[in-house]
Amino acid sequence: MVNIVKHHIVVFGALLLLSVACASQPTTLYQQLGGDKGVSMITDDFLAHLSQDKRILHHFEQTDIQIFRQRLIEHLCVISGGECVYQGASMFDAHIGLHISQADFDAVVGHLIEALKQQHIPLATRNALLAKLAPLYQDIIEH
Repeated sequence: MVNIVKHHIVVFGALLLLSVACASQPTTLYQQLGGDKGVSMITDDFLAHLSQDKRILHHFEQTDIQIFRQRLIEHLCVISGGECVYQGASMFDAHIGLHISQADFDAVVGHLIEALKQQHIPLATRNALLAKLAPLYQDIIEH
C-alpha cells in the first residue's frame, strides 16, 4: 500500500511539473519573439542592418526612421498575435511608388532573418513569422 501511495505521489508530482512547464511556454508567436522587448530588439537590429545596406538605403531617404520603427514594431506585434494596434498605412499604400524590386525585397527579408538570428530566435519561430509576413509580398513588390 505504501508503495502505491508513493507511486501516485511521484506520478502526481511529475504531472504537476509537466503542467507548470507547459504553462510557462510562450503560447503566441509574439511571446515566442520575446513580447514587447523582443520585438523592439529585433526591430532595432533589423534597422541597424538596413542602415548599412547601400542596395536598399535609397528607399528610406525620405523616411522618418523613428515613426518607421514604431510602425514596424506595431506591425510585427499584430501579425504575430500580440495585443497591439497597428496605426500605419496598409502595406500596399505604404509601398506605392517605391518600385521595390524582387532583389530589394529579398535583401530586406535577409536583414530581418539576420536580426531574428541575432536575437537567438529559434528556426521554427523565425519560419512561423516569415510565413505570416509572406502574403504581404504582393502588396510590396513593383508598384
